[in-house]
Amino acid sequence: MDSADKPALETPVLFLLIYSKGAISRRKILTSLLSCPKNCNQLSKEAKLEWWSIKKHLEYLCQEKLIKVHQCGRMKIYEITSKGKDAIETCNN
Repeated sequence: MDSADKPALETPVLFLLIYSKGAISRRKILTSLLSCPKNCNQLSKEAKLEWWSIKKHLEYLCQEKLIKVHQCGRMKIYEITSKGKDAIETCNN
């Protein structure tokens, strides 16, 4: 995919993943979710961040529809969306 074919990031997504204070952590979370859906605890261990920090980042990512959440009883499972995959791919290139 050349630069003309890359999807342009929307301004809020661009800010969230590149310019904001927690951008690196949010990119780590999205990258982790590329392999498979995970819960907050699994993401916390992989990203080496506290669970409460992960939880806040997940809220921001859900608001921008970069991830979606599935409720399984009391547990929430987070999955990256196609918009999230496009965004992380664009950030990594």
